Amino acid sequence: MVGHVALVHLDHRFWQYAEQVGELTIEYNRRIRSVAARCGPTKGVTRKPAYRLVAGDPDTVTTLTEGGIKFSLDPLLVTFSRGNRQERLRVSSVVRQGEVVVDMFACVGQFALPVAKAKSSQVFAIEIDPVAYGFLLQNVRLNNLDNKLVPILGDCREVHPVGVADRVIMGYLHDTFMFLPAAFETLSKAGGMIHMHVATPMKNIASLKEMIASEAAERGFRANIVVRRVKTYSPGVEHIAFDIHAAPN
Repeated sequence: MVGHVALVHLDHRFWQYAEQVGELTIEYNRRIRSVAARCGPTKGVTRKPAYRLVAGDPDTVTTLTEGGIKFSLDPLLVTFSRGNRQERLRVSSVVRQGEVVVDMFACVGQFALPVAKAKSSQVFAIEIDPVAYGFLLQNVRLNNLDNKLVPILGDCREVHPVGVADRVIMGYLHDTFMFLPAAFETLSKAGGMIHMHVATPMKNIASLKEMIASEAAERGFRANIVVRRVKTYSPGVEHIAFDIHAAPN
């Protein structure tokens, strides 16, 4: 459930019953007003979900509260994973007072908004998708964080601030390594922390750590890397977080 919208995954054999499943889902839980069934994978750098409304209210823009933060979004247009809630809360809890934080894949503000509200930090939130960016702007106003959070529309490799961040959040799971040079450029000369999220088989962990250390060295940093498993992403693939503490060489 995302707000009043239930997102369901149906075996392909049961698609002919999608509308009935939707109606029964609404009947089962009266908090649900709309039901959408997944019809394909999440695609592209804009992380577009693939869902089709099968029952209920066609207005799928919804508002939900998570950790004291209000989020307005349309889960049929932007990806909002409830399964990452604990990771979002964890990151906001480790940010220190006064840190400058850059969220390179802000979406509707899942990481950036809790950080901005919990700490007296300056947060830059970068989002490439205009639809998600529109919801991000709404959510900044909804939570009265205009004075703490700077939304930026564009590709984070091209529009990131340079040499200012104490902490960088990379909450994008696919081909994340290609954005790592921009993350290092974002860090201040004194270094800082990069939270890099990746969907990968566990067997790739060692090689990814080597690649991260090599990239850090090229940028004038030495990297102390802690690996954390967030959750299972798909069969044989894990959602992994690399906490990269970068110190100047």
